[in-house]
Amino acid sequence: YRIRGKIDTEDFDRIAAFIEQNLKNHEKLRVFAEIESIEGMSMEAFFKDLKFSLKNYNRFEKAAIITDKEWLRRIVEIEDKLFPGIDLKVFSSAEKQAAMEWIES
Repeated sequence: YRIRGKIDTEDFDRIAAFIEQNLKNHEKLRVFAEIESIEGMSMEAFFKDLKFSLKNYNRFEKAAIITDKEWLRRIVEIEDKLFPGIDLKVFSSAEKQAAMEWIES
């Protein structure tokens, strides 16, 4: 998926519904996310995301995050340590093809 702008509850609900639908058909998922720009997240969306993530974190195998934002790279690196069951890796926008190959391997 691609993220641009501010994430509100409607955005989060749309992403969560997509993920839940895929979890019905697959034991584990891999995520490919391009974060072009992010202007924040509403507090309600943040708490929904936290609740959803804690409930389902063991259902994710890998996540490739594409971003050129250094602060986001650091957050993903911290999350990689907090959720050892998920293989998280950050790529720059110039490394998009490498990210695609990694997530498919």
